[in-house]
Amino acid sequence: MAAEESTHGTSEYILHHLTNLKLDLATGRIDSEATGFWVMHLDSMVLSVLLALVFVLMFRSAARRATSGVPGKWQAFIELCITFVDGQVKDAYHHGAKFVAPMALAVGFWVFFMNFMDMLPVDILPVLAHGAGVEYLRVVPSTDPNIALGLSLTVFLIAFGYSFVAKGFRGVAGEFLFHPFGKWMMPVNFLLKLVEELAKPISLGLRLFGNMYAGEMIFILLATFTLSYTVGSLGANLGFLTQVILATGWTIFHILIISLQAFIFMTLTVVYMAMAADHH
Repeated sequence: MAAEESTHGTSEYILHHLTNLKLDLATGRIDSEATGFWVMHLDSMVLSVLLALVFVLMFRSAARRATSGVPGKWQAFIELCITFVDGQVKDAYHHGAKFVAPMALAVGFWVFFMNFMDMLPVDILPVLAHGAGVEYLRVVPSTDPNIALGLSLTVFLIAFGYSFVAKGFRGVAGEFLFHPFGKWMMPVNFLLKLVEELAKPISLGLRLFGNMYAGEMIFILLATFTLSYTVGSLGANLGFLTQVILATGWTIFHILIISLQAFIFMTLTVVYMAMAADHH
């Protein structure tokens, strides 16, 4: 019986942490059971916007305090980040568009900030939200497929739109209809090109979502060691100590994962922009 209660408690705990705060736009109500196209994951949207504001304020403060003399530590850090991103863009993008580097900088930092939310203790923000009357709260926006695929789709649409600017309508139509097998195989060429283009946002978004979702699940599983149904105060203390030890080790490793995923997303954004501008 105790084992069954333990399993039931663990399942409820995991399910609670994997449930978004959902706003049903059709009814205007918060409904955790709502499904369908007109359901907004309110927690993911709000946190994404707040993290975007953090990025804007961070770089704006550095820009306002920038000096041509000896830079301070904060300015030096921001300049280091900009130089790093600019170097990555120059290595992959060899065309004249000046907006690609700022776009890559914004995308890379935004994804990193969303991923970094996974570094916070699993229960701290949900508990605070519960005290404010919010029943559900997922704190890592990039573990929401809507956010990950939304970002990748936006990057794809920008790159696809820019391809018309760089190549013109004829150039884009030629790639869809005449490559790689020539004009006699236009239906096959179009189908292959369509699959190639659609694979870009799907793979970009699912890669980010899959890696971050897996990391989130591991943190949640480690947090189950501190559940209140652990037998006895000694068991609770041991459970808490176990979680701290395991979570610390995983956090150190996970810092590399969140940074790598942000870097990959940024790099592929630049690569897709370069592919959109390349003439074949």
